[in-house]
Amino acid sequence: MAGYTNPFVLLTFPELGDDVSVLMRNPQLLAPSEISPRDVPLDDRGQPLDQADAQRAMYEVFERLIVAWKVYDGAATTSLELGDDADPVALYESLNAAPDAQPRLGSITVDNIGRAPLRIINRIGEELGRVADPQ
Repeated sequence: MAGYTNPFVLLTFPELGDDVSVLMRNPQLLAPSEISPRDVPLDDRGQPLDQADAQRAMYEVFERLIVAWKVYDGAATTSLELGDDADPVALYESLNAAPDAQPRLGSITVDNIGRAPLRIINRIGEELGRVADPQ
């Protein structure tokens, strides 16, 4: 069989749910241009002038790497109107029992990547970090 082994990396997140995963291209096999964010303006200390633009530039890299995902919109929750005497345990149980309380994020876009849970964003970043430090 010709070619590299493991051209893809499957990231699973059992701590987030039974069915949460991201399939991405293996960043260790890609050219630097594929995993380098576009240049963003920096201040005299080398920090981005616009943090949101720098974050977007990194999400653009993620968008190029992610092949498929099953990720949910954790921010899409039922509107809560609570009284002063709300029971946290009962509320927790009722909210967790609600079917389809969190819809799946749709297509892989920069905006949807920005809506993904931080745990997933960090894990993709870890995979990219392995390229710089392959240990």
